[in-house]
Formats: sequence, structure tokens, C-alpha cells
Amino acid sequence: MIIAYDYELEFDSEKNAYRIKNKFAPICPNCGSLLTGYDTRKRGVIGGDGATYQFLLRRLRCAECQQLHLEIPNAIKPQKHYSAEVIRQAVHDYQNSCPADDSTIRRWKKKK
Repeated sequence: MIIAYDYELEFDSEKNAYRIKNKFAPICPNCGSLLTGYDTRKRGVIGGDGATYQFLLRRLRCAECQQLHLEIPNAIKPQKHYSAEVIRQAVHDYQNSCPADDSTIRRWKKKK
């Protein structure tokens, strides 16, 4: 998995989803080679307002080791349905109205 920190969000009205444009060339974390585009995959993320936002995430292939990597923006936590900001605010009690269930918030706090 490649996490992008310096990127631009672009809305694709045809696919009704956001795309990220990474400002840096992605490098394979396994062997250090340059990654090339393979395909995209759709991913839904729940924001602080409770709405689901769709993202088209690039899957990248390494020319050397043939591994596939998913490129995600740092606003999305890997393997989570909620945005990174929602999780951070809920764990640190910054937000009173989190769209997640109380049991989900307790789990996030336990893993902190």
C-alpha cells in the first residue's frame, strides 16, 4: 500500500467519484522501482457529515517484482470505512457528533 501525502483531489463527474493526483512518482516499497498504473478500484469513505464519498484509487504494478500496490490518500485510513479525520476526532474526543456507532468509537479508542 502506498500512502500519498502530497496530492490534489479531482472530482470525476462521469464516475461520480474523487481521484487523487499524487504529486510524486510512486516507488515500490519492496524493491524501490518505479510503479506504473494498472487499474482503479472504487472505495467508499464516510465523512464527518455521515455522507459516503466515493474515491477511485489507483492500483499500481511494480515492473521489477510484479507486486500490486494500492495508492490511497492520507485522508483515508487503511481498512477503515470512516475518514482519518473522523477517527482522529472521535478518539481524541474533539467531535460530539460522530457518525459512527458508540461500539465502533470504543474499539477505535481501545486500539489507540
